[in-house]
Amino acid sequence: MSAAPGGRRVLVLSYFFPPLGGAGVQRTLKHVKYLPAAGWAPTVVTTRSDWYPARDPSLARDVPPGTPVLRAADPGALRLATMAASRAGALAQLTGWPDEAAAWIPGAVRAAVRAARRERFDALYSSSAPLSSHLAALAVQRRTGLPWVADFRDEWAENPYAHRIAPVAALTRRAERAVRDRAAAVVVAAEHYVIGGHGPDDPKRVTITNGADPDDVPDLAPAPRNERMRLVFTGTLYGDIDLAPVLEALARLAAGGRIDPARIELRLAGNVWVPALPSAGAVEVVRLGYVDHARAVQEMANADVLVAHVDPSSRNTPAKVFEYLATGRPILCATHPESLSHRLVAELGAGWAVDPRDGAAVERAIEDAYRRWTAGDLPTRPEVREQALRRHGRDVLARELAAVLQRAAGP
Repeated sequence: MSAAPGGRRVLVLSYFFPPLGGAGVQRTLKHVKYLPAAGWAPTVVTTRSDWYPARDPSLARDVPPGTPVLRAADPGALRLATMAASRAGALAQLTGWPDEAAAWIPGAVRAAVRAARRERFDALYSSSAPLSSHLAALAVQRRTGLPWVADFRDEWAENPYAHRIAPVAALTRRAERAVRDRAAAVVVAAEHYVIGGHGPDDPKRVTITNGADPDDVPDLAPAPRNERMRLVFTGTLYGDIDLAPVLEALARLAAGGRIDPARIELRLAGNVWVPALPSAGAVEVVRLGYVDHARAVQEMANADVLVAHVDPSSRNTPAKVFEYLATGRPILCATHPESLSHRLVAELGAGWAVDPRDGAAVERAIEDAYRRWTAGDLPTRPEVREQALRRHGRDVLARELAAVLQRAAGP
């Protein structure tokens, strides 16, 4: 996919890029895939490191042929030091600030500035997490003067999962304000983000959600014929995202005889970084471990019910929810009632949208799904897919980003 004649060029800084895998790769990768059709040719600066525990070389096929991908050094010794420090307590956090990818910043800045000296770019784009991407872009912008679009896949200073000591929290807020103030535009993945002290009324900011690539889910499969009702969760379990509301509800339902545990399984496709998962009682939990993206989508398509969970302290929407919707399979969405995922599932009639704090509601949803599965009444919904891709297709979202880049770059 190449840019149209007379198209413009954007320099992209993103730590997460193939062959690294995981959800963090998808957003920037799909922008890079579809931006040329919207008139923007990308050059990517990413890491040379392979330390990240999720790798998926197959994703490289989405990089348009001829796209320059510059891989900056990420010194192993320095990276290990920052990783150890960022996980330590007290003032040691300062050594590993802003995150475990801090060692990449010098190499990324050098590679990006050299690229800008060799070729003409119309805009600079960076995506976080890791937050080091934005600090590298801040340095590049100061040296090149390129109009800069800073993309926040997650919150930074206000991230509910970040546990920072006071000096580190203050430093983070200061850096975030600097990024927001210096950038020509700020893109956020969700409306509720607060960036640099500014909320949705910030005139610099545009919301571009995550989405689903129609190429990744090209055809709608009929409802699967599994011998057991198959619940599927794809993604990483960590911290408070531990599926506790679903696992505990399954255990209670099985213990109360309201479901037959021998006829249900829960499949986990992704890394499990929770030290001890809550028990699902007699219901079998199948751990597939990390799988490549194509296998993850196949697991989605073969599910009787897809499971999404975010703990109620966060209104974030898991990126995989958009792919769930694109499969047309029913979704059990246990997320904050004000999250986009909760609203979409409810609005589109795509499944059961429940508050993860309401254990009885989670039970009722699973019991209803089980009853309908037993009756053969969990069909694939093509209208859900159509609406999801019309609003949140990766090609659609790349055009939205192209419009932001165009405004930032000017005529």
